[in-house]
Amino acid sequence: MSTNKLLCGDKVMTKDEVINEFEKRERKLTVIFAVSFAIFGFTFLFNAITDAYINPTFPFLAGFALMFYGLNKVYRCPACNSAPRALGRAGIQISPKNCSNCGVKLR
Repeated sequence: MSTNKLLCGDKVMTKDEVINEFEKRERKLTVIFAVSFAIFGFTFLFNAITDAYINPTFPFLAGFALMFYGLNKVYRCPACNSAPRALGRAGIQISPKNCSNCGVKLR
């Protein structure tokens, strides 16, 4: 195996393919965030302009669950399949340059 090929799960990817795959995953996470905020924002807008009432707890929980799913299942390093951690801690790092677990370049 050459130095610019990486074993990523069951397949071998080049460094550029890893970067492109992580960009796709970041875009998916952005869409997930936008949808989760839109769900919650729509609830407040609906409550403000109509006489009907939707309890904001349920859309908030749905949006939170959607963000949790996105951060823990979608937003992963293509090489080692771990979530990019913030300085090796429990938090997830948004837009990292390198994976904190395997060190592969993500940008």
